[in-house]
Amino acid sequence: MTQSENVIYKGHVLSATAVLEQDRYAAMLIVREPDGTRRSSGMLGEFASATGAVRYAFAYGMAEIDHRQSMQHPRPSSGARVDQHA
Repeated sequence: MTQSENVIYKGHVLSATAVLEQDRYAAMLIVREPDGTRRSSGMLGEFASATGAVRYAFAYGMAEIDHRQSMQHPRPSSGARVDQHA
């Protein structure tokens, strides 16, 4: 049995799949970028249920998108500033 679902997150289409292998489900994810580029995760782990596998794949994909976006648009540090005087 294979369970697939799609979610749109921040303009990306996430396609999560749970594939039954013996008595466990393997989670996999394909992400389609807004420009049409596709990336696949490979196997993300094994889970007791198809629902758990799909949920994990979506969470993984969303976190990856958030991380990529934060790397493209870093926020200025709100920490202390050091002034150097010569």
